[in-house]
Amino acid sequence: MKRFLVSLAVLFLSASLFAVPSSAQQVTEEDLAQRVTKAQFAFRDFERDPRMTWFRQNVRYAKGLLIMPVLVRGGFFFGGSGGRGVLLAQDAAGTWSYPAFYDVGSASFGLQFGAAGGQVILMIMTDRGLRRFLNDKFQLGADASISVGPEGIGAKAEIFDIFSFSRVKGIFAGLTIEGGVVVVNRADNQTYYGRTKISPRDILLRRKYKNPQADDLIRVLTKASR
Repeated sequence: MKRFLVSLAVLFLSASLFAVPSSAQQVTEEDLAQRVTKAQFAFRDFERDPRMTWFRQNVRYAKGLLIMPVLVRGGFFFGGSGGRGVLLAQDAAGTWSYPAFYDVGSASFGLQFGAAGGQVILMIMTDRGLRRFLNDKFQLGADASISVGPEGIGAKAEIFDIFSFSRVKGIFAGLTIEGGVVVVNRADNQTYYGRTKISPRDILLRRKYKNPQADDLIRVLTKASR
């Protein structure tokens, strides 16, 4: 029975990740531009959310933000979540990088019914946490500590590498992606910047590549982090 349950978990994880198109599928620069624009709208939604006081007050201290405009979670006894996002890094001078593209997927056990979709932002608070995103793949909670982000004006939080903030509607009251796997989408990065052999370090730290299409998103983040 245990082996059967594990097999089912793998099956439902695979099904959940169909919400995240594989890198092998053709994604155009226009598709990626839309994702960046949706990330901008999602960030503004978080800014306007009255529960996100701590989020607004601490954007200025973040090393980076991974913004997932749509993260889908659905389940039938087994659940999973998957989404695609853009990561921007902030340097000591408060200057934001251009975006790098990532995929996130996770699975979970439990008696779960229905489906919920939401917006998720991972706020990276430490250099260690940001360095993990320079790898091709890593696991949240195992390779970098993660906690659900605090809410409210007087919220106090122990320092983790990453805080996860979500705005979710549906049967699931909240959304956590601890245990999720974060993967660099090299194909999307190459398409968006029109370059081959481009790395997250080149985009986020060395700041070697730009795409003016993301300027509006950068302006929004710069204003929020002042």
